[in-house]
Amino acid sequence: MKTKIDDLISILELQKRITLEKASIEFKWNYKSLEKVLRALDKVGVVKLNYPLNLFQKPSVEILRHPVFKEEVEVTGKLVEQYIVKGLSGHISAHVSIILSETEKRPFYDIYIPEVTPETRSYFEFIKNEVSRMMPVGSSEKAKEEAENEFKTRHGLIAQVLEKDLSPDKNMVDALCGILLREMYGLGEIDVLMADNWLEEIVINSSNNPILVYHRKYGWLKTNIKLKNEEEIENYSSQVARKIGKQISLLNPILDAHLASGDRVNATIFPISTNGNTLTLRLFAKNPWTIVSFLDSKQNAMSLDMAALLWQAIHYEMNILVGGGTASGKTSALNSIISLIPPYQRIVTIEDTRELLLPSYQWNWVPLVTRAPNPEGLGEVSMLDLVVNSLRMRPDRIVMGEIRRKKEAEVLFEAMHTGHSVYATLHADTGAQIIKRLIEPPIELPPSEVEDVHLVLVQYRDRRKNLRRTLEISEVVSGPSGPELNKLYLWRPRTDDFQIVKPPRRYMEHLNLHTGMTEKDILADQVEKKMVLKWMLDNKLNQVEDVGKVMNHYYSDTDVLLKSIEKKMTPDKVFV
Repeated sequence: MKTKIDDLISILELQKRITLEKASIEFKWNYKSLEKVLRALDKVGVVKLNYPLNLFQKPSVEILRHPVFKEEVEVTGKLVEQYIVKGLSGHISAHVSIILSETEKRPFYDIYIPEVTPETRSYFEFIKNEVSRMMPVGSSEKAKEEAENEFKTRHGLIAQVLEKDLSPDKNMVDALCGILLREMYGLGEIDVLMADNWLEEIVINSSNNPILVYHRKYGWLKTNIKLKNEEEIENYSSQVARKIGKQISLLNPILDAHLASGDRVNATIFPISTNGNTLTLRLFAKNPWTIVSFLDSKQNAMSLDMAALLWQAIHYEMNILVGGGTASGKTSALNSIISLIPPYQRIVTIEDTRELLLPSYQWNWVPLVTRAPNPEGLGEVSMLDLVVNSLRMRPDRIVMGEIRRKKEAEVLFEAMHTGHSVYATLHADTGAQIIKRLIEPPIELPPSEVEDVHLVLVQYRDRRKNLRRTLEISEVVSGPSGPELNKLYLWRPRTDDFQIVKPPRRYMEHLNLHTGMTEKDILADQVEKKMVLKWMLDNKLNQVEDVGKVMNHYYSDTDVLLKSIEKKMTPDKVFV
């Protein structure tokens, strides 16, 4: 991106020297602003400002040298895909190319981030102190809305300085503000990567290696971005720590935190990480998966029958546990099913890191997040504290991010006993492992309590093919020696489809006992729900707010919605 500074440098290359008065007139540039910019360039040796002793001579400027652009990593190969990344208010925008590398035979993540020339960069470095005096970096954790308001305020202040000094057009102001904002208050080029909704993880292993990303479509990829040195990685880690009132140092060499956006940050510094400082960001999904996303043929993560059964279980307040390995989609599955809860019920969610996102139609939702102790070991708010507290908030549904410890599980299962509907995740690869983890150490719950769970849902991730599937849905039944599983649905990897294994027993008995519905009524209700889900799928109602809108209509007047779907009405006519 070229500014008035670059136009001035072009003139100086031709004329070698020009008076400030002439440059001010020629470029319609305020004299004081021009002089300020030239002082910035003079400070780094790009130009030389001459102030003559003779009163009849005028101040002038001459060019000395050109700063050098940083070297870019060039990758050759076949172009696989291209798209544009846009960030907050459009200030951060970049072009991404996925290239099949000729040398490594692997996709490569090549991102072009708009940059200024070295001359304009010299001016930026000069005004950073001025901008930071106007609005210093905060040192406390902020809510997402407050962080966004602060971003807008900073943008406005930087825009004032730039408009006064360079008088660029509106688009140029936004672009230049974006660069300064991410360098002064953000994580530099990492901020641009964080704006890419296709990325799940951003990883820095050391300054000797390029930044790595985990792409939803292509898996782990190298990028063309490389940080300058180990100090820069440590500075970014310290910046994150300061914002949440923590610190990372030789005494505390590990940082585990989350940003206002919900993105999780983990950092380690040398010598804990022997190859250099590291930074790992797990990105909070801006548009999380919904139940419709699971049904989409591109994902093929779940069948309509499975989704209808889960919706019915949610509707009639059954307890569900979601299991799976790391990054298998446990949280996505949990988020997708709790979005089906009737909008008039009170929901309390409890997490270590804010990942769950419910539609705005869930107007009685209280999200709670744990807090780690400060460096002095004070101020901790544990998962157990929040689970106990949630029982005093009169919730209809309690959602727990992950069961890890015995005390948490005990309180959660006590909540089931007292009539609350409970949903949670657990690290386990199969339904049988879920039961085993609950009844064996270290959690070690009494087997009779585990039978309070009605359904278990297990997610699976195939790392080789980069696909996620719902591996099984099973009901928990009483057996002679404790809880057992009756498998209802299974994913068959050979044919990549979902198979009905056995009809539900306890499930039917529970619904009959608590709702009075016969088996015929229960199956008819599932057919209606399948019809709604199919309509949502056909009309691409796959966003969180879309699902919330449909649920709002369904629970307020089921018959009207079903009749509208039978008439094949489009969403714009249904949601009048």
